[in-house]
Amino acid sequence: MLKFKYILMGAIAFGSLFTSCEKQLFESPYAQLDPAEAFSSADRIAKTAIGMYDALQNREFFGGRVLIYADIRGIDCGVPRYFGNVADFSALRSDDAVVGNAFIGGYRTINEANLFLKNINTYSGVATPQDEARYKAEAKFIRALNYFYLVNLWSQPYKFTADGSHLGVPLVLEVSDKPFDPSNRIPRNTVKEVYDQIIKDLEEAYPSLPEVTATRSISNVGRATKGAVDALLARVYLYKQDYNKALEYSNNVISSSKYSLQASPKEIFTAYTTTESIFSVAHNGSDNPNTNNALGQHYSPNLRADIQVDPDFVNLMTATDLRRKDLIVQDEGAYWNTKYTTIGDWVPVLRYSEVLLTKAEALANLASGTSVSGEALTLINQVRHRSDAATSIVASTKAELISKILNERRIELAFEGQGIFEFLRTGRDIPAHGTAKEQKWGASTVVLPFPQVEVQQNPNLVQNPGY
Repeated sequence: MLKFKYILMGAIAFGSLFTSCEKQLFESPYAQLDPAEAFSSADRIAKTAIGMYDALQNREFFGGRVLIYADIRGIDCGVPRYFGNVADFSALRSDDAVVGNAFIGGYRTINEANLFLKNINTYSGVATPQDEARYKAEAKFIRALNYFYLVNLWSQPYKFTADGSHLGVPLVLEVSDKPFDPSNRIPRNTVKEVYDQIIKDLEEAYPSLPEVTATRSISNVGRATKGAVDALLARVYLYKQDYNKALEYSNNVISSSKYSLQASPKEIFTAYTTTESIFSVAHNGSDNPNTNNALGQHYSPNLRADIQVDPDFVNLMTATDLRRKDLIVQDEGAYWNTKYTTIGDWVPVLRYSEVLLTKAEALANLASGTSVSGEALTLINQVRHRSDAATSIVASTKAELISKILNERRIELAFEGQGIFEFLRTGRDIPAHGTAKEQKWGASTVVLPFPQVEVQQNPNLVQNPGY
């Protein structure tokens, strides 16, 4: 019952973001409602569905921290010390509290989605069939999104083995207050099994989710849509190196004509509900992870200022590139990322520019022999010219084009939670940076350890090598 109450309390806070009329008083306080009350009317079910997005704001995971962890284990943020030893490959241990909190945070959100699915099935027929189907789809989208980050942080990449048969993370698909308690003894699934579940959830969610509307709002950027499913599937298949499928789903987004690049990259991180924004975790000043977990708090030079930008990253761009001119500042000799400047900044998860670059990478890899895909070049320059109209990308070989696409992804998607993933999914070593030594692809240190306490409680939860 405790987990269910958490969803309902979250609905109060998050509901005010959608519309003030959803913040309605009940005869009993939310925290005292049991499922029979909470699912007793269509209106209450709608509020509980919104509460799943509040659960997605988990301060240790998608409140922003999961993006930070992926990026500080990449090469563009130096080696910040605020986050335990997450950024220090050689010093990280399985009893690291930051890692443990993140692991539990991800599974807590998954458990909220599982609980919602259980209860809406129990009280089926209270909401309209269309609404009920949409809420179930949203729960599956949220579950899939969390599993994608869990499996990529705590497991070697899909192609570590030819068929993804190496150990991934445990799939918890039923409600459990303590999924790793000794009584459950949940083992790790393979990476392939986790990816298969992610794809299954997304494919099942797609038909019941809405299209985005011409006028963007929190309801179709901060909640799951068909476009968000297609964009996430494009990323999933890119990580699997299934380039035909990555091309198919990126084409779905592009051919829908629902999305477009903004004139300025800065606008995406201030307006939030632009035509370039496909899915974000929404926040505001009073409804955010808390001051010490928000993205702006850690990145902004005017707040905590925990994460500097490596000068080598800045030097990837020309002085007139808007991604350098408008999104990087220099203060007292240090560089800072200004995609996030307040504690209420939204957490960007899926953007249209990523989809364009995913399609370009898929086309480049699918080109025959060493030939260069002209369409891929057009796509990468579409992204480049938005920020740097005077500089065009050219390539004379397939390998050169792929390298330049990966470089453009590094620039365009910096500090949005893909830092280390870009190296792992493409089979590249992580170069030495700051005080961090080079990490060879496949080294045990490139994945996070499972929390020591969970491994001790559950002997079936096999620890990653080296921890």
